[in-house]
Amino acid sequence: MSIFLSLALLIYGSMHLYALSKMWMTFPHSYGLGLALILAGIVLTFSPLLVWFLERHSWHRATTATAWVSYSWMGYLFLFLCIGLLLDLGHALATLLNFNWPLSQAMSLRTVSLLALAMLGYGFVEARQIQVEEIHITTPKLATGHITIAQLSDLHLGIMMGEEFLDRVIAKLREIKPDIIVATGDIVDGQGDDLDALARHFQAYTPPLGAYAVTGNHEYYAGLENSLRFLRRAGFNVLRGESVKVGSIVLVGVDDPAAMSSRQQARLDTAKALDSATTNDFIVLLKHQPVVDSDTPFDLQLSGHTHGGQIFPFIYLTRLAYRAHTGLTELADGRRLYVSRGAGTWGPPIRLFAAPEVTLITIESRDK
Repeated sequence: MSIFLSLALLIYGSMHLYALSKMWMTFPHSYGLGLALILAGIVLTFSPLLVWFLERHSWHRATTATAWVSYSWMGYLFLFLCIGLLLDLGHALATLLNFNWPLSQAMSLRTVSLLALAMLGYGFVEARQIQVEEIHITTPKLATGHITIAQLSDLHLGIMMGEEFLDRVIAKLREIKPDIIVATGDIVDGQGDDLDALARHFQAYTPPLGAYAVTGNHEYYAGLENSLRFLRRAGFNVLRGESVKVGSIVLVGVDDPAAMSSRQQARLDTAKALDSATTNDFIVLLKHQPVVDSDTPFDLQLSGHTHGGQIFPFIYLTRLAYRAHTGLTELADGRRLYVSRGAGTWGPPIRLFAAPEVTLITIESRDK
């Protein structure tokens, strides 16, 4: 953990060094400016740790205010870095090809700053536009009719994702009226002190065939017992290495591997969970991370975790890490994987070209 924290602070500090050095090269040099930039870099680099400290001491209002400022700045800094490096590349190519670069240091700083601010504003708006993604699957394993499942993922309920956000999610559920609700992890965040109050919001819609959930990595960061208590009070049946027959399908749920590093008892054995299922059952596997096991029999795996990258161009990193695209993927052996972009945000409260989603899956019968 200490190695990860040190690496994260090193990277974040380097991002600040880049941005603040741009200001230093643009404005007239002075002792006061240098000192102000150094102090700003130190405070902003360590501000996420201040959020953690305030949260641990249950100072809710101070934590909320500090989190919004700190993580909004984090999003702005990332956008500033991406745009700045892109202009730096253009400047380098122009110099290499002996072209006249039209932007001075001051103009370049203003351009990058304003573009990053505009994209940050757009990201705030996009993060609040929850979309309903619909997929339809036909199968001979359903005797007749159809069944609908709403997938929720990566809400990250807590300090920043609170009642207003959750009410928008619940409004989507009431709009689409699914038979079943499934939650594929990271429903709670590593921060938050009033989850019981949030749990009551789920009572606004009760699905006819029940609600089911599995753990994600943030359920362990928030404390497993606290997270499980929240999920159960919200009306979810938590599947931890278990399966359950629901209507005409079988739901199977396994814990997230984060349980291993948090010294919690992990229930990852899908083979044991599938003991009661048969080859004639339509099996829906709930698994937080979009990692497909070649020896696990299922018809549809529902996952999340990647947020669709959340802020472009992170989507390319998540695809490289998990070798999975968001949306529906038809696997070579006939199985299907659906990876949700999730509905909430983690870190910066923005989304850029990765709109939040609630997924409606319709499974229909098909003649054999």
